[in-house]
Amino acid sequence: MPRRASKKVAGALPSSSPREGTAVHAKGTERVGHILDAAMEVLVQDGYAGLSLRGVAQRAGVSLGNLQYYFPTKQDVVRALLARYLEQALQRVHARVEGGGGEPAQRLRHAVDAVLEDQDSPQACQFFAELWALAARDAMVADALAVFYAGYRAGVVELLRQLCPDLTPARRERRAALLVAFFEGLSLFRGGGNLRAASVPGLDQELRVLLEQVLLPPPAL
Repeated sequence: MPRRASKKVAGALPSSSPREGTAVHAKGTERVGHILDAAMEVLVQDGYAGLSLRGVAQRAGVSLGNLQYYFPTKQDVVRALLARYLEQALQRVHARVEGGGGEPAQRLRHAVDAVLEDQDSPQACQFFAELWALAARDAMVADALAVFYAGYRAGVVELLRQLCPDLTPARRERRAALLVAFFEGLSLFRGGGNLRAASVPGLDQELRVLLEQVLLPPPAL
């Protein structure tokens, strides 16, 4: 039976679900999670060139046929892995921002905490390095990253609206884009994995001081 082509929704992440009609029970859902965990490990350790269905199946402790029941191709595995990771990353940032309460300054600090926590993970840094490389030659990865960064930027725009209400919407958008680029570029000098050799000590403290000087209003006299 031919596989039904999935419809791409503009402005949405690719689906993290396996092939339609599979993983309908808890055991199947758990097995899919193990497969994607294994795929993450292989991608981080061996890169996309070293990622194979056979290698992922071996790492996950399932047969190749069982893996292909859920994810027929390597691209299906990567698409689901990418969607799951980006969904979780956005949820972590949003949860930390919302956990900052109603005070904009505290929400900013919580957002920075979330970004720095992600960058403390060598696996996360290596994974994003692979995604950036893949995005240069894979339209699906590039589109998914664009959706992810649009959501990321929208959260920063809302923070800036609260912190700097005098800014026009256009300037908030531009500043949000600059801040997201700043945070992502920071991983080059804080990162783990293959980026750890370029790390610079003390960047966490310097980042916090710089952001508070630039974004937070001075205390009233």
